[in-house]
Amino acid sequence: MIMDLQKVPKVGDIAPDFELPDDAGRMLRLSELCRNSVVLLLFYPADFGMICSIQMGELRDMYDDFKMSGVEVVALGTNGIRSHAAWKEAMRLPFPLLADEDGKVTRMWNMACDDDDLLRNRACRGAFVIDREMVIRYRWIPPNPHIGPDVHSLFRESAAVARG
Repeated sequence: MIMDLQKVPKVGDIAPDFELPDDAGRMLRLSELCRNSVVLLLFYPADFGMICSIQMGELRDMYDDFKMSGVEVVALGTNGIRSHAAWKEAMRLPFPLLADEDGKVTRMWNMACDDDDLLRNRACRGAFVIDREMVIRYRWIPPNPHIGPDVHSLFRESAAVARG
């Protein structure tokens, strides 16, 4: 295991709030996003990575389903704004990519891949469904960060939370 799962926010915990710039440089705050909808927050290791590209492509293809269910998709990685912007354009991603360049939020959530040489100083892969009261209602952490999520399962879980 790459991270200490006991330190990663759990189902039932209040999500640690943060503010980060998105791929266009706009500051987004998690608590403000949660006021308007359920949030599917995805941590991912790298722009332009193979597994990350597959994961984000699947999310892009299901984005309308997420939105119609009342779920806002937000991805967070440790690449910079320019890298996020270029990758978002290349992948035609309709959701924001938050730039945690110094890894502060990634460490706050205990989602850093510090023990993995390939991904050192990057966010480990994971997903959290956060309700409008900032409560984590679902958490997905793979056994290693080189495994992508089942996006259909993420949709089912987040849509169920949005339905109440």
